[in-house]
Amino acid sequence: MKAHTGNILDYKTYSYLNVNEVGVEGTEVRGEEQASAAEVFKEYDYGISKEMVELHDTSSTIAKQYNITCAKDLGVHRLDGDEDEIVTLDFNVAENARLTGYFASRKKAGYRSALVRIHVKKNAVARLYFVNMDESEVANYLSLGAIVEEGAKLDCYIFHMGDGDETSSVKCYLKGENALGNIQSIYLGKGGQSYDLVYDMIHEGIDTTSNLVVDGALMDNAYKVFKSRIDFLEGSKHSRGNEEEFAILLDSTARSLSVPALLSHEDDVEGNHAASAGRIDQDMLFYFLTRGFDEKTAERMIIDAKFAPVIDAVVYENERAMIYEQLETILRRRENVTA
Repeated sequence: MKAHTGNILDYKTYSYLNVNEVGVEGTEVRGEEQASAAEVFKEYDYGISKEMVELHDTSSTIAKQYNITCAKDLGVHRLDGDEDEIVTLDFNVAENARLTGYFASRKKAGYRSALVRIHVKKNAVARLYFVNMDESEVANYLSLGAIVEEGAKLDCYIFHMGDGDETSSVKCYLKGENALGNIQSIYLGKGGQSYDLVYDMIHEGIDTTSNLVVDGALMDNAYKVFKSRIDFLEGSKHSRGNEEEFAILLDSTARSLSVPALLSHEDDVEGNHAASAGRIDQDMLFYFLTRGFDEKTAERMIIDAKFAPVIDAVVYENERAMIYEQLETILRRRENVTA
């Protein structure tokens, strides 16, 4: 195992919270194929750590670069396998181009680190889905960096639905005027699982818009640390940022810690952020119980409704059905958990 530094909080908070730094371990794997250098990202901070990014740039076992110049649907890609993997995916979306693609993982064992770099150029649109359904033995790491240019739009959907521990860093830079970044994610923690999640939206250009929604459910000794930031840099006048994170605690053993931040180096900007954690709404639960549903079924229906907007955004019908099936499988475990 090769040790490296995990997610580091750019803005330090109280030390007793123990969220400023998180230590993780990774496997060093050598592969013949190396990731192509993404020159545009050299001046940007992204990834779980610099060491992790360097590992990908020198030792990827899978490396793919997608250069999109027109309207292109990449379809569904499976990143399965039983071996340790270091996966690097680079997306270069040219001016006025359109990109759609779905990348899913369902490993049974091993280790996976994924580095994803997305560059959406002027007036281009990219819609990408990243889905983790790995099993319990799999440690999963995601480093995602995105740069969105003038008039461009990025829709990115991330599903943390595997059984193993996850460490993820997602950073989106809204570089050009009128750039739009929409990142939505769901997670389901169970079986002592732990999440270390960082989601950042950085506004560079004037009149940019960000929307960040990360919602999840935790049960059975699951633990989550969520660190997020909306940052309005100098020069980002008239920009808007929205951030939401909500954790449903399905039993008393689940733990959730959130550190949201709203930073501004500009005036005339609008920022909203909210983070909360709690049990299922009792009034809503009572409503379903009075309609004849048992408590566990009612809970699943409420969570389904909470996650539906993100899942329904998946344009691939079979994959959307598979995500709902995985959600149902996970929530059925609730029947064997004591509140």
